[in-house]
Amino acid sequence: MSRPDALASLDLESLAGVLAAHAPTVSELGSGQWLGVVELMTMRLTDECSSLSVDSWRTCNSALTYALETAVATGAIDQREAVIRRLNISVALLRQVPPNSEVEIRNPVHLIDLLFQELPMSVEEARDRSVDWRALDIVQIRQLRAAKNLITPALSLARMMPGDELEGRLKAWEEVLPSLP
Repeated sequence: MSRPDALASLDLESLAGVLAAHAPTVSELGSGQWLGVVELMTMRLTDECSSLSVDSWRTCNSALTYALETAVATGAIDQREAVIRRLNISVALLRQVPPNSEVEIRNPVHLIDLLFQELPMSVEEARDRSVDWRALDIVQIRQLRAAKNLITPALSLARMMPGDELEGRLKAWEEVLPSLP
């Protein structure tokens, strides 16, 4: 059996245990296979998250982090795509389980901070560029699209946080979001 097939045959906790132990190594799988591992971990985690213990959550968080970092290292995805995936996975998880500040993928505050580290521009730049985005060059359009792909799940996360007010930084982005390509 090949290594990807062996990983696919594991249940969530076994898969998470293997990945959290940093196996397979980066060089044992190709970039496309690492992307498959990210997808597998995402699927298993979102399907089975409601029955996990606190220790299992920590292991799953480590496993997901390793899979995403390795997918970036092999060129399967870039860092921004890894953050977008992490935000979207967290949204899916937090629809099923409550936030938990001790587990990064269940901690909206940590994830929103991560978002602001990865945004390719300020909200003011996005507002100015989005006015006539069709006239922009493809690089600028992609930056606006990246901002939208980061902000969309972050707004969902913010709405899952206790309290009714969106953080000020996100409120401004929420106003710009409809005008982004």
